[in-house]
Amino acid sequence: MNKTFSRFLCFTIGLLVVSPLYSQVKIQSILDDLTPSLNGKLVVFTIPLTVCQTYYKSQSGTILLYPGTCYTPTEIVLPGADAKSMATWLASYQITLKNSRNFSYINSDRTLRTGSTVTGLQGILSYDGSQYAIDPTVKPQFVDNERTLTAPAVGNSTLRVASFNVEFYIASSSMWSNSQNNGARNQAEFTRQRTKTLAALKGLNADVYALCEVGQGNTSMTDIVNGLNALTGTSDYAYVADGDYTETVFTKNVFIYNKKKVTPYGDYYAFGAGNLHYRQIAQAFQQNSNGERFIVTINHLKSKGSGYGNNADKGDGQGASNYDRIAQARLVIQNLNLLTTKYNDPDVLVVGDMNSYTMEDPMKVYENGGLVNQLGRFSKEDYSYVYMGNMGYLDHSWATSSLSKQVTGARPWHINADEPAYFKYTNTTYYSPTPYRCSDHDPIITGLALGNRTSGIDDVQHEANQLQILGNPSDGYLTLKADKIDKVEVVSGSGMLIYSQLNPVIGSYFVLPITAFSKGFYLVRVFNGKQVLVGKLLVP
Repeated sequence: MNKTFSRFLCFTIGLLVVSPLYSQVKIQSILDDLTPSLNGKLVVFTIPLTVCQTYYKSQSGTILLYPGTCYTPTEIVLPGADAKSMATWLASYQITLKNSRNFSYINSDRTLRTGSTVTGLQGILSYDGSQYAIDPTVKPQFVDNERTLTAPAVGNSTLRVASFNVEFYIASSSMWSNSQNNGARNQAEFTRQRTKTLAALKGLNADVYALCEVGQGNTSMTDIVNGLNALTGTSDYAYVADGDYTETVFTKNVFIYNKKKVTPYGDYYAFGAGNLHYRQIAQAFQQNSNGERFIVTINHLKSKGSGYGNNADKGDGQGASNYDRIAQARLVIQNLNLLTTKYNDPDVLVVGDMNSYTMEDPMKVYENGGLVNQLGRFSKEDYSYVYMGNMGYLDHSWATSSLSKQVTGARPWHINADEPAYFKYTNTTYYSPTPYRCSDHDPIITGLALGNRTSGIDDVQHEANQLQILGNPSDGYLTLKADKIDKVEVVSGSGMLIYSQLNPVIGSYFVLPITAFSKGFYLVRVFNGKQVLVGKLLVP
């Protein structure tokens, strides 16, 4: 069994006391001893139980509890046998909270958020052959997972990048009430959706917004920019033009930015074939205060909903269409050299709704390609999405090694994933003009201090101002910098050629993956027209 999975099970051990009205038995471990034989008995849970379900439709609907943090299996273990075993455990020991006595479980905000806890839960336990339920005989007292009023801090940053799936933000009235059931159905719904979404964007206070699921065409981008400018009383915000002006019922990825803080550098770039909904896009931005530059690419990888053939659900915990998500992730890695050359900078931030949890194959493609997981660095045990009572990161922030040294923090803002679905803009009874439940995904904020290296090694080797080898070998890849690189070779200490690759776009940067390199000394040869530049590399 995977060690991470074993540790996860250990964390869930608690104490359950069966009422003396029925028995004097003390059960030492919920996972070992919560058995169907307790069906119909009055029990008291002496450990905290955590609310892990947010899909109840009203304040009296179904609530799921779990004795610990209920992660999606592939958030913490690899797909396959361990993920399947963990899924079985999770499904078996989630506990449905019944309410035959009509207790109110909500707080002053009319919500009971995921992550809230209850200790000393007392009631009648039942078992239906697959799942446990408890009907409280005493009103449960929940410790709320309180809403935060402001977005989390991300260190001493000079720039903030917010990546966010805004869940079908379609401003064009001709596209409302469409056959795909995407977005608002009428003006009243869109007004409510717009109010909540803009409140979230304003609260994020980002300098660059990388947004997924914004309506295709020009109307929705324009509407967001106009809304932000109106809310802030400025004309600071603009969008990156992408040449798409055809309104459809589908969505795309877009960039919104603060003109006072950054200026787009170079042309907008799109890569990947197919529907704009999943088209990867990139743009470089220059920080106005110091001229430092970085590149952002938004990725909305294909959803897990359905697939056939190569995309059929393999039953390994990753859902359907994983084949396409892997291909999309590989396309990002394949384009790193092109992006760094196109924009003449090695600093790339890869963000978006990846529809993949942290341990799944597409994220391993990023990791093996040398990208550094910023949420893994700064907010490892958190999440951006809750589904069927399980939580994890579907939304991510990855950076090239050179940019990673300039990242000051990366965190989710829990305004959506923890919220019951009944707060969505479609429900007038529970609507409020606040950011909460404006989408089903939490936004991710990444802080940058461009030009300031926050940690690690910057230059492994610098020879005669001709060839620079940038980065830290432990990150899995390095960035080579020289004039007009057209080919790269790596030679082992024994003189054997172990790597040879043409630069897809002749330019100043080349991303060199070294995950397959053994420990030892190497020579890096960079071909620059008729000249060969040589650098030394030590892989520890």
